[in-house]
Amino acid sequence: MTGVVLINMGAPESLSEVKTFLKLMFLDKHIIPAPSIIRMLLSQYISKTRFKKSWQRYELIGGTPLKKNTELLANSVQNVLGNNFIVKYAFSYSKPFINEVLNQFYEEKVNEIISIPLYPQDSITTTQSVIDDINKYKFENQKIKIFTNLHTNNIFVDFWCELIKKHIESNNITNPVLVFSAHSIPLSFIKKGDNYKQAIETSSQQIAQKLNLKYFCSYQSQMNEKKWVGPSTSSTLKILQNTENKNVIIIPISFLSENLETKYDLDCKIVPEFNNSLFNVTRVSIPEVNQNLINLICSYIVK
Repeated sequence: MTGVVLINMGAPESLSEVKTFLKLMFLDKHIIPAPSIIRMLLSQYISKTRFKKSWQRYELIGGTPLKKNTELLANSVQNVLGNNFIVKYAFSYSKPFINEVLNQFYEEKVNEIISIPLYPQDSITTTQSVIDDINKYKFENQKIKIFTNLHTNNIFVDFWCELIKKHIESNNITNPVLVFSAHSIPLSFIKKGDNYKQAIETSSQQIAQKLNLKYFCSYQSQMNEKKWVGPSTSSTLKILQNTENKNVIIIPISFLSENLETKYDLDCKIVPEFNNSLFNVTRVSIPEVNQNLINLICSYIVK
């Protein structure tokens, strides 16, 4: 019997869970590279002062779809793999936590485990955090293979190409320009050797070339645009609205599921700000689950 665990950041579903989510996230040294005492004080301050505002955003989008979608993906992969595998999912900053799921596997005497962080492009802030958590919480007899950098898989390119083609056809869009929008990270991580920005650019180029469409790379959700990876998606759209490119499609390239950053940052903020009768801005939605996404995950499990 082999265990499979799909891992993402987290999906708080209540006011108290948002508070816990923020506290744990900003306590993580991969998010805040500072001494533990500073992280502890900062995480307590942020969780106490921001959790209500954050929850309002979750309520505005009808709650996060991330947990539901991750569960659906795990169930779909389970159906494909059959009884020789047990497929679970875990989160870094909300339930079910990584340590809880590894303990479940231990109690079920499942010691051969495949872990797949659901971050297409590796980063210190995401994938490395997961790897360190797994190494910290795994039991002595657990053998865990971790597959990362999903963007290097050809199926990842097919996943996005199919979604973009369907979006163009269903919205009757002609001559679109693609704007790939990835979640930004602090520039300090790039200076430390984080290859995230390069991975985003590689992903975007491969997809755009296969579709033979003009494209731009941009970043969203920056806390400070001077200190975080850019250009921002908003600044990119400001430039494009003054050009001949009047049909723009935004692609959330760094996500495999809808979440707060796609449903709020893009759908509630950025797209309404720029979309008008003279400048058509739309966003490709990520399905709850589709065959390419299932195939992408299964390709790392069954060789």
